[in-house]
Amino acid sequence: MTTPDEALSVVRPGMTVACGSLSAEPVVLLEALARRVADAGPVTLLSGMLLDGYQALTPHLGNELKLITWFMPQTLLGDVGLGPNVDFLPLTWVQTYRYVQNRTLDVCLLQVSEPDERGYHSVGVSASLNRLLAQRADVVIAQVNPHMPFVLGDTLLHESELDHVVHAARPLRAFPHREPDERDAAVAGHVASLIPDGATVQSGIGTIPESVLRALVGRRELLLTSQLTDAGRTLIESGACVSDGPAAIVGEVLGSTDLYKWVERNPRVELRHALDTHGLEAVRRRSNFVSINSTLEVDLFGQINSEVIARGQAGGIGGSVDFAIASMLPGARSIVALPSTTGRGRSRIVPVIDRGLVTVPRTLTQFVVTEFGIADLRGRAVRERARALAAISHPDHRDELAAVAVAL
Repeated sequence: MTTPDEALSVVRPGMTVACGSLSAEPVVLLEALARRVADAGPVTLLSGMLLDGYQALTPHLGNELKLITWFMPQTLLGDVGLGPNVDFLPLTWVQTYRYVQNRTLDVCLLQVSEPDERGYHSVGVSASLNRLLAQRADVVIAQVNPHMPFVLGDTLLHESELDHVVHAARPLRAFPHREPDERDAAVAGHVASLIPDGATVQSGIGTIPESVLRALVGRRELLLTSQLTDAGRTLIESGACVSDGPAAIVGEVLGSTDLYKWVERNPRVELRHALDTHGLEAVRRRSNFVSINSTLEVDLFGQINSEVIARGQAGGIGGSVDFAIASMLPGARSIVALPSTTGRGRSRIVPVIDRGLVTVPRTLTQFVVTEFGIADLRGRAVRERARALAAISHPDHRDELAAVAVAL
């Protein structure tokens, strides 16, 4: 056992330090890293999206600290001051796992639960990458936090695998949440009509995926995958999910403090690494797979932009492409759900994506859903696709889009 600053004294100029992300980020260790790089920079930090760590780290970005990340935070957190001193990794979630798997890291910073009687800690609410990060690092520094739940599954790290241990009790940061509105519920109603009993359901983050899970109360024998939210917990408790074994096989738990307490040693929840939640072979083993993800915009060709806004890169690729590819498996479906307009009234269905980047190509787009209905693009020619998408756009933009569709 040691202090954060003593543990981080192992960091030297030129090192690459990786850390856990989201509600599992080791905040105490990141604060110590920020103090360390002031004297020991330059250092490269490899991470996903942080919820609290940016405040301590951003003053050091530049000469002292370089950030490499697979998730830019703007869509959830707004401007956190990253500026130009960050490199974005355009990787799917499976590719992110492979990326880490093929690297040697100097130092890994993790947050873990208190140990069990055998000396095993759980990586808690984030298992997609965290055990792998530890395995690929020369030095593992762990923040042992009594607030981190001991979650079952592929989550265990033995105390012998930890080089430095810092005991620090801090409540886990709840994941940002916005309550769904009537429009979200309308979109969700259409999406729910595409999901049968017995489906394996993957849903993304946001008000529409949350509304979809709420709309599935009353279904039977569902299995949740990818990530577990408070809405997923409600669905499990409603009796809509499988009754034999885990009802959620996920890589991340994202939600409230109550959710983090609920998953503590809960046999209904099993955490796995990214290949077991997003990999093609894992999806193949699960029946009637349905992925539900939101996006920023869709064009009349069916191309999806989930990561670029006017200010540049926002968010990440995550599992959206992995699951779009998986939709080609027998019995699988991929659903992209979005409100027809932005908060300022701009259509989210556009003639053509003009940001220069496409997240999901038109060849992998199956169902697009707005509050005005469902566009089934499977097996449709270019103009048929465009007409179907124009038909579910907002009435204020429908005539214009329909005219463009005719001209394609």
